[in-house]
Amino acid sequence: MRILTYCDEDLAVAAGGSRQVLEFAKAMAMRGHEVNVVAPQSERPEPGVSVPPRMHMHKVPVIRWGGLRPVSFLLNSERTLSRLFRDAPPEVFLWFDSPGQMAPLWAIQRSSCPVVYFLNGLPAEEVRGVWRLAPLVRLLTHGLRLAARKARFIVSVCPELFAGLQAVEPIDSGKCIVIKNGVDPDHFYPRPHEEARRELHLAEQGPYIGFVGGFFPWHGLDTLIAAMAIVVRSFPTVQCLLIGEGHTKAALEDEVQRLKLSHHIRFTGRADFEAVPRWIAACDVCVVLHRQTRSYPGDSMKLWEYLACGRPVVATAGPGYGDTIVEFGCGLSARPDDPNDLARHLLRLLIDDALRRDMGARGRTAVVRSHTWSARAAQLEQLCLSAVSEI
Repeated sequence: MRILTYCDEDLAVAAGGSRQVLEFAKAMAMRGHEVNVVAPQSERPEPGVSVPPRMHMHKVPVIRWGGLRPVSFLLNSERTLSRLFRDAPPEVFLWFDSPGQMAPLWAIQRSSCPVVYFLNGLPAEEVRGVWRLAPLVRLLTHGLRLAARKARFIVSVCPELFAGLQAVEPIDSGKCIVIKNGVDPDHFYPRPHEEARRELHLAEQGPYIGFVGGFFPWHGLDTLIAAMAIVVRSFPTVQCLLIGEGHTKAALEDEVQRLKLSHHIRFTGRADFEAVPRWIAACDVCVVLHRQTRSYPGDSMKLWEYLACGRPVVATAGPGYGDTIVEFGCGLSARPDDPNDLARHLLRLLIDDALRRDMGARGRTAVVRSHTWSARAAQLEQLCLSAVSEI
C-alpha cells in the first residue's frame, strides 16, 4: 500500500507523540508499504534517524515567532499534502490528530482516499494557554467533529477516549478501534545495572528508582517525591532519577528542596532517544504514575519501555497502568495519589532482589510476545486493508 502519514509533532524530540508516529511509520515501511510522512521542520538539529528505504520524510517549514507557528504549519502542510495527493496518490491517509490543524480536510476534499484517524486526546481536555478560551475550544472541537465524520476508522490507545468522542460527535462504534502503543525490543532490552551506571557516570552504590517522561500534572510526580521522603529512611543511599522535562518541573524542584531530598532526587533533563534504554537499565525499579486529571487514562509508552528493559514497575492502580502490570506479574500496583502506599511497594521491591529479577523477566517476556511495534503495525495494516477494500 501507499500510505500518507500526517502529524504536527516535532519528530526530533523523544516524546510520546513523536515516537508513536515514527514507530508506526517505520514498522509499516518494514512490512513493505510505501510510507510518506508529513511533519513540521524541527527547531533543533535533528539526529540521524534511521528510516527504512520505503519511508520518506517531508519536512514542512514553520515560523516560530509569536503565534505564527500553528498558522504557518497549517498553510504550508496543506500545500505539501495537496502536492502528495496529486503526485503520489496514497491508498490510505493516516492522520495523527492535531487540535486545530484543518490542513488534511482541505487537502483531501477532492480525494476518495480512506482516512484512518488517530485520536490521542480531546481538545477540551488537552489544550493549554490561550487555546483554553471558549471560542477557540469550540473551534477545535468542530475540527474534531469534521475529522471524525471523514474517517473510515478512528484509532485510540485507550477505549475511554471513544466515550468522550461520542459526547462530541455521535459515531458508529464499529469504526472505533483500540491499538495500544508498543516498543522496539531491539532498542529497549535488559542490560546490567553496573554497565549502565558506569556509562552514565552514576555512583555504583544505589539503589536507583527511575521515571522517564514528561513532567505534567497527570504523571503525579509530586506523589513520587513524597514517597521518596519515606523510602530514604530505610535506604539512606537511594537515588531517584527523574529523566525528562515539562510544565511541573519548577514546582517539583521546589518540593525536593522543601523536603531536603536534593541528595536523593536528581533531575537529569531530557534524554536523547538513543540514551533512554541506558537510563532505564541504571534503575533497579521504575515508576509510572497516573493522576485523574482527564477523563481517559491513555497508554503509557514508558511502561512498555520499562518492561522491555526487564525492569519491575510500580504503577498507579487502574486501566492502562496498574491493571497491566498485575496481569503480567511484572510489578506492583499502588493506590492513586498515596505516597505511603507507593513507598510501601517501592520498599518491597528494593528489599527483594529475587522478586525484582522475576518480575523483570516476566515483563520482558510479555512485551516481546505481543506488545512490539511490529505487532501493533500488523493490527494497523489489517485496518488499512479493510479501509481500502471498502472503497
